[in-house]
Amino acid sequence: MPTKREAFPSRFFKAADIPDNGLLLKIAKVEREKVGLDQELKWVVYFKGQEKQLVLNGTNWDLIAAALNEEDSDNWGGKAIELFSTQTQFGSKMVDCIRVRRFRPPPAQAASTRPTKPVPPTNDSDDAIPF
Repeated sequence: MPTKREAFPSRFFKAADIPDNGLLLKIAKVEREKVGLDQELKWVVYFKGQEKQLVLNGTNWDLIAAALNEEDSDNWGGKAIELFSTQTQFGSKMVDCIRVRRFRPPPAQAASTRPTKPVPPTNDSDDAIPF
């Protein structure tokens, strides 16, 4: 038997779709479109190579703008962001949600791309000691 999520797939990301270590995506475009039963106009982010999109709320809009250092969504295309799941307060309950952050390379990758600092030469003579 399929799960409810499998039986009723959504074209939009949900928190349960995001792996524990986050999901790196490249933005294809941002468009305003009618979403949901009430067909309310919302901003939607499309990603390169992905079937699912992300419906934006004000918080995630601000997080993308901050992560990309770019306020104008017309300039977000082609840039990478990372989605991660967390929880937020909704009324009196904690609920799962998706948040956005700047892409952070894994520690091993980050260390290999970090420039090394030159080591200052040491002076073994006694007269270099200040006391």
